[in-house]
Amino acid sequence: MNLVASSLALLLMLGGMGKALAAGFLLRVAVQEGSAPKYLVGPPGKGGASVGGLCPDILRAIEGVDPEIRFEIDPTPTPLRRIEKSLDEGRLDVLCALLETPRRHQIAHRLATPVYSVRERLVALRDDASSPKGFDELARSGGLVATQAGASYADKLREHGVAVDETDTVVALRNIVRRRVRYYYGNELTCVYYIKAGHMSAELGLVPGVMGETPSHFWAGKHLEPALVKRLDAALFKLKRNGSLERIYNRYAEMR
Repeated sequence: MNLVASSLALLLMLGGMGKALAAGFLLRVAVQEGSAPKYLVGPPGKGGASVGGLCPDILRAIEGVDPEIRFEIDPTPTPLRRIEKSLDEGRLDVLCALLETPRRHQIAHRLATPVYSVRERLVALRDDASSPKGFDELARSGGLVATQAGASYADKLREHGVAVDETDTVVALRNIVRRRVRYYYGNELTCVYYIKAGHMSAELGLVPGVMGETPSHFWAGKHLEPALVKRLDAALFKLKRNGSLERIYNRYAEMR
């Protein structure tokens, strides 16, 4: 087999492993809408919008421990359900920092090493004296609880009989101020970020107590070759072992 034929055969073999590069693989990721500080999109520059945040830092760290893996981040904020659909259809390759759901297990491989733990909290008006201590108490309160559209929190709340409104994070927080919903349920880091970014600290605050603490995982599309999934898993394990994942998380936790 000549060199050209050999190269073509190799590219065909790797076709299910993300976009093949001369020296590795390019894996496609999309910015999740309403998820800051997981993704922080800056103003457009010469090369397009800049993307920072917790997940891009994790992606860069993976590139650092496995230089043959590269990530391409679409900076357009995209609803979570659309991101999952794109992964299922092979137009995206990985998801960063999402909780377990049956749908995600159906369309992706969950890597073994969690990227961080999500502290699940309620947001309410500061003059709201009620502080539900659990899901059953939250359901008995009768209050409408908003969550980010497509987030796994919605199913958990509904399982406990809680009335749920799925919407955009910023819209949800504004609806608390407008008294259209009573609570917002979400990731502590995200809740605090959007309260501050929306200049709503005078009206809104976190309800005392953590409703749940759940590992957040890295997901690799089922269209990727097993060998590449193993490399991603090995890279995350190295980052966990050397403390990099914890340092990255703490960098954003200190922003609270």
